[in-house]
This record gives sequence, C-alpha cells and structure tokens, in this order.
Amino acid sequence: MARRPVIEVSCDRCGKVETQPVDPKADGIHENELVVCFQGQEITYSDLCLRCRSAVENYFKSMTKQPEEEESEEPAPPKKGFLGMGAKAS
Repeated sequence: MARRPVIEVSCDRCGKVETQPVDPKADGIHENELVVCFQGQEITYSDLCLRCRSAVENYFKSMTKQPEEEESEEPAPPKKGFLGMGAKAS
C-alpha cells in the first residue's frame, strides 16, 4: 500500500477540516496564505481548504483582470442590408 504525507488543515475562512498533501517545495516555514488589506481593515488567513483557496484565486483573478486585447487591425466586413442583402443603391 502506497503512502503519502498529508496534513490536516482547519480552514480559517469557512471552518472546514480536511487533509491536504504536503507541499514538497515548502521549507517548513509557515506563512500566511492570504493577507487582505482594504480601507484600513486587514484580515489574515493562515490555512485555507481547497474550495476556499479556489474561490480566493478566482476573486483575485477577477480583481486584477487585465484590459482586453486590442482589436485586430483588419477592416470590418462591409455592412449588409436587411436579411443579408446588399446595400440598396440610390
């Protein structure tokens, strides 16, 4: 039977308790997973469950969304009349 090291995490955001795999890149120093400072209020989360971590990641991506790419330089297709018919000559 294979074994892998896991840790038990109690989520600071929702209170859920779950086991998560140990990050081999971690050097043993426990850092805060999320620090939010907004209008003078600061909230710190040391541990997040996978669901809350995913939600926070999505919030962060939506807050830091980059402007959309500029439109291509190709000319716009000619406008067509009603039901796709060509423009009527006057």
